[in-house]
Amino acid sequence: METAIQTKPEIGMSVSMGIGSDSYHQIIVKMERNAKTIYTMSARKVLGGVALEDWNALPESIKAKRAADALQQDLDFLNAEYADQPEIFGADWMMSQATKCFTYRAKAGYYAKKGSDYCWLSLNDQYEYSSPEF
Repeated sequence: METAIQTKPEIGMSVSMGIGSDSYHQIIVKMERNAKTIYTMSARKVLGGVALEDWNALPESIKAKRAADALQQDLDFLNAEYADQPEIFGADWMMSQATKCFTYRAKAGYYAKKGSDYCWLSLNDQYEYSSPEF
């Protein structure tokens, strides 16, 4: 687990989401509150068939655009799917279905999943591992 922010988060940056001993490759797709809140999506969704090596070679501006486009595509799909019930499935609900939200914990010095201390991010990381025991 990361103990202090060593790099500045950016849209399009690869991160690893840690849960216990498992780790999942995610990509930052949105940031709020001066990067104190960040939203991620599965790297597979954002890459959309682009090889990881090719993704890593892209300029940061193109990664940021592709990440934002992936988020918008998911939100457009959810809006179309649940358009008949906007009072139940509002914008906040849509965002929670499309992304995972992490907030910066200043005292601890790392990002943790909103509302939880058991899921955290390692910035600028692409590690993925699932424990075979479960």
